Amino acid sequence: MPDEPSSSADGERPTIDIHYQKSTEFREVACDGALGGPTPQGKVWLAFYNERFPLPRIVRQGLKLSEGESGFTLDNSHPAEIIEAKRGLIRSVEFGIYMSVDTAAELHEWLGKLLQETTASPEDT
Repeated sequence: MPDEPSSSADGERPTIDIHYQKSTEFREVACDGALGGPTPQGKVWLAFYNERFPLPRIVRQGLKLSEGESGFTLDNSHPAEIIEAKRGLIRSVEFGIYMSVDTAAELHEWLGKLLQETTASPEDT
């Protein structure tokens, strides 16, 4: 039977093969930070965001006469003047996750190990 545990290469402990499959909604996003906290049900909520400056809502761009045609084209030799824009930063919250406290602890441990490996100097390895 395919999902029965099998013996490891050393024959001492049972093992099982785990197959990863991406869902149709899988995506990769940039992450500049996270926010979160406990839920009323005792789970951990975590949301990931990326940051950027706001896009201007209105800009004023110069025009120039079109050569050989009647009318105007945009004059991109000078930057546009921003007429209206938000100030500050935009934090786009991309997605949130809920997890058990045990899963959060495992994630914490895994990230700690990953950071140690990533920041270790070549002499440490």
